Amino acid sequence: MLQTMVSPKKTAIFGSGPAGLMAATQLIRAGVGVKVFERRPSFGRKLLIAGSSGLNISHQASIQEFVDHYEGLESSVWQGFFRIFSPEDWISFVQSLGFETFVGTSSRYFVREMKASNLLRAWIAMLRELGVEFVPNQEFNLDTDLSGFDAVGFFLGGGSWEDREPVWPEVFRKRFGVKVHPFTPSNVGFEVAWSLAFLHESEGKPLKNIVFSTKKGSKAGELMVTRYGLEGTPIYFHGATGMAHLDLKPGLSDSAVLEKMKSVRENLSPIRRIKKVLGLNETALSLLFHQTTPSERESLETMATLVKRFPVELLSPRPLLEAISSKGGVELQEISIEPGSELMLKKHPGFFCGGEMLDWDAPTGGFLIQASVTQGAVAARGMLNWLQQGRTESGAQ
Repeated sequence: MLQTMVSPKKTAIFGSGPAGLMAATQLIRAGVGVKVFERRPSFGRKLLIAGSSGLNISHQASIQEFVDHYEGLESSVWQGFFRIFSPEDWISFVQSLGFETFVGTSSRYFVREMKASNLLRAWIAMLRELGVEFVPNQEFNLDTDLSGFDAVGFFLGGGSWEDREPVWPEVFRKRFGVKVHPFTPSNVGFEVAWSLAFLHESEGKPLKNIVFSTKKGSKAGELMVTRYGLEGTPIYFHGATGMAHLDLKPGLSDSAVLEKMKSVRENLSPIRRIKKVLGLNETALSLLFHQTTPSERESLETMATLVKRFPVELLSPRPLLEAISSKGGVELQEISIEPGSELMLKKHPGFFCGGEMLDWDAPTGGFLIQASVTQGAVAARGMLNWLQQGRTESGAQ
């Protein structure tokens, strides 16, 4: 439980994404003055983007499963973060704003009305009512005056879904002497050299009930065929440049697929046997026909093998502008993870960072937003500890 401050303190929050808003929530509830600065004219853009196709807020996974999906910080650190602010805490908070949640078939938590705009509106209204001041059109730069604040939280976001390259990394390097890694795309589609015939039949259509595998791992799900390649959760989890494979019939073994094809009594071609007995969707059938050679299509054994292990070369990830999230950001060695000073810049006591601006990574499906709001709460805990110690000699002076 966060303790209320004995005397009012002033804090600044830069960035109004989920992490920044959660930090502001924890601080204002503890009796601390909060001013939120946003470089855009409106607030919460990243939350609106995240909820553009259904507001997935978390996942019905154990804490250990959550931790296993994260890269960057050690597992024990993530465990400690979730003890401060857990998925249950986040879901309860969303519900406290008047929104019903539910668990979908994919074990992901959604907001019932599937709209981020109403949740964002309610969240900001609650913060305003509690006394948070929101300041739009204020980008953090080399000249930003931080001297009036007792602690500062930076939640400036990563490189994804930006209308231009973020300026804050260079500001952090020059102003704070902090190492910031370049951003690269994560949770992004990959380019594939499809044949024109396959695209003519299948562009914009799904490959359903498949298992996608690369050197990074395997995941069941659905992929979408695009003009440039593939999109979808399995490729966001395990996409990597090089050869990938698709199991188009994961419910059957290799031998069972072949036996079913051989069981057809009519003198049909292998592809027509597949269509008759395997129940593949039209996109998978188009893949087997248009992305194979005539000699491959003549062999029963070869086609059976391709059903279970269809090769797809992933040429390169799509640009950062199209990525759902990004890798890179503030070097984690620059950040304190010690209890009492969580997520504070080691070189600048009193300054805290969190969210996608830090160099960690996670897949979609509720894991990204959960980690962001959790880090917002953790940074707020660090800020409160700093203030409760009466320490205001931060680099803001």
